[in-house]
Amino acid sequence: MAKRITPDETRVWFAGRMRERADYGLGKAIVDLMFRPRNPFNLKERRKFRGAFLSALAWLGAAVAVFVYFNFGL
Repeated sequence: MAKRITPDETRVWFAGRMRERADYGLGKAIVDLMFRPRNPFNLKERRKFRGAFLSALAWLGAAVAVFVYFNFGL
């Protein structure tokens, strides 16, 4: 008969497997949305921001500024 595995054992196993894989995860997904893909031939080169991310950040900043201006009368 096969050994039964508890949910806690499964959770520990899954967390360990996810730590081994650096290419998975929410942090990696967020960084990939913010920056252009890395050049595989020049790993020392810094990644540049994506244009869509910068424009979304500018629109968000403008919306916050308008909200603050009209609600707090600065």
